[in-house]
Amino acid sequence: MDGSSTIRRKDLFETYHSVFGALTETNLIYMDYAFKHWCTQNNSIKANILEIGFGTGLNAIATMKHSSLSHVLYHTIEPFPLSTDIIHKLNYGKLLGMEKEFESIHSCPWEKEERISPHFTIRKQQSTAQNTDYHDDFYDIVYFDAFSPDNEPELWTESLFSKIYTSMRTGAVLTTYCCKGTVKRLLKGSGFEIEKLNGPKGKREVLRAIKP
Repeated sequence: MDGSSTIRRKDLFETYHSVFGALTETNLIYMDYAFKHWCTQNNSIKANILEIGFGTGLNAIATMKHSSLSHVLYHTIEPFPLSTDIIHKLNYGKLLGMEKEFESIHSCPWEKEERISPHFTIRKQQSTAQNTDYHDDFYDIVYFDAFSPDNEPELWTESLFSKIYTSMRTGAVLTTYCCKGTVKRLLKGSGFEIEKLNGPKGKREVLRAIKP
């Protein structure tokens, strides 16, 4: 445990983040394996990021914390936003020394671009990932952080992965915590090159997919 909060969906019997440490999980899967990896592979000073599953906002605030780019455009999709009462119980802003910014990403309006800092603009979209229209050849990084295939099978499909693939630029990277054989086959079938990487505590392996 790293002292960071997590939430359990009682109806799904699934947590939003790892019970072994939400911040540790995010830092490894989405920061190290996706965001930082892409930054080291590219000379660009800007990045367009797509997140499937805004949830607690942890991936968004962690990206703000770790970014040294001149600008990040962060597009995140969430059909069921958390209540204000729950958000106020989360300690991610405090742990990262970004309480004001964490409050801002949750309090800013949905369905429009909002500049949180000179270097970070977010657009929160209340929708399902499968019903969202994506720009072609636009995203550099994708955080695929939906609930598990057992609970949200409609998201883990070749149809959705193909839509996301088309929306990504050449060389763009997608990471996800799920390393099931079916997910690997779906990603490959959509055109991705995939690799298995060591997971955080409690998760043996995770996936990184690249658009070649």
